[in-house]
Amino acid sequence: MVARPPSSSGARELMNLRIHNRTHQGVLILRLLGRVTMDSEDLLLDRTKKAADGGVRRLLVDLSGVDYVDSHGLGQMVACHTLLSSQGGEVRFVGPSPKVQRLLNMTGLPKILRVDPTLATSLNRLRHD
Repeated sequence: MVARPPSSSGARELMNLRIHNRTHQGVLILRLLGRVTMDSEDLLLDRTKKAADGGVRRLLVDLSGVDYVDSHGLGQMVACHTLLSSQGGEVRFVGPSPKVQRLLNMTGLPKILRVDPTLATSLNRLRHD
């Protein structure tokens, strides 16, 4: 699958996943829209690697626009966590839909990944960690 170039809004997209990025109070926020699956390749992990290489150590991944995650997508989420943690950073996942939250709970990932219900909660926790 061929990725489209970044748009003027900072979004890069594949057919089933778009990622918009912004910075708030020194925290990079990646807002995912669509499906995080094998078809989205490693777009989330690639974006995280690029951010980490640029010195980002605090990252929020906004899942509120995600309607489906498969096992490959879960693997990307764990890899993002592992990457930033190994560099002294932190990733928080925020706002999963009930469907995505159920999947996370079934897999036990909230024991490993930091998942918050709202962006405000995540930002507050990052300031106090």
